[in-house]
Amino acid sequence: MCVLDTDIPTYTALLDFKKHSIYEACSWLNSFTDLDSIWIEDVHSLFGMSAKSNFGFGRNLGIARAIAEIASAGDNLLSVTPKVWQKFVGVTVKGKEIKKQVANIAQELYPMAILHGKLGGLLDGRSDAICIAHYGIHNTLQVTGEPIND
Repeated sequence: MCVLDTDIPTYTALLDFKKHSIYEACSWLNSFTDLDSIWIEDVHSLFGMSAKSNFGFGRNLGIARAIAEIASAGDNLLSVTPKVWQKFVGVTVKGKEIKKQVANIAQELYPMAILHGKLGGLLDGRSDAICIAHYGIHNTLQVTGEPIND
C-alpha cells in the first residue's frame, strides 16, 4: 500500500500487507486525513495459476478493497488495470522483465522509496503500489472532475 502527497512530490509512505495485520493496515491508512482518492489495481485470476493460488490472490484483493472502502467511506475509490498504469508510467517490456522495469521507474520517480529488502531482494509490491499511486495522482482529476489540490 502506498500513499503519495500531491504537495510534496518526493513523499512516499509504504505499508507491506505481509508485515501488518488488517487492523494495522486500516489504522495506518486512516491516519492520512486528507485522502483525495484511493486507487486499487483492477486484477483478475491468472491462467495457469493453481486454484489455491487464485483463491489466495482473490482473498488478498478482497482485503485490500475492504481496507480502501473503510478508509474512503466508499468515496473516490477507483481502479485501474495493470496495462493502463504500466503504459502511463512507461513500461516497455513484457513478461518477467516488467517487475524490474517497474521498480526502476518507481525508484526514478521516488528516489527515497525503499524498494529492496535487507538482503537486496526486490519488494515488487512496493514498486507496483508506487506506480499505481503515481498514476492515480495524475489521473484523479479526469475521473472525478474534482481538483486534486484544494
